[in-house]
Amino acid sequence: MSTTIEYVRFEATDPAELTAQRDGLVALLRERYGADFLGAYLARSQDGSLMDFLLWSSPEAAARAAREMPGEPAAAGFFGLIGEVHEMRHAEVLHSARP
Repeated sequence: MSTTIEYVRFEATDPAELTAQRDGLVALLRERYGADFLGAYLARSQDGSLMDFLLWSSPEAAARAAREMPGEPAAAGFFGLIGEVHEMRHAEVLHSARP
């Protein structure tokens, strides 16, 4: 297994509301995927687009969540606020460092 980053760059109709919905999505990911879900970061780029970085234990876990979550009724509040998706990728982590 290799740690995988799921990267999504997108627009949001209401970034403040999307951010408010974020805790619920993260709780759902923890509940549904357990130890396969390693963490998440939401960021805003200088151009105003949002970037979501989700950390997964494996590419299989990332692919499974990418298939399942957009249609999950419990996550509809979060996904309903996402506008145009510019890019979505999965990438293998080659190196990481923590303070």
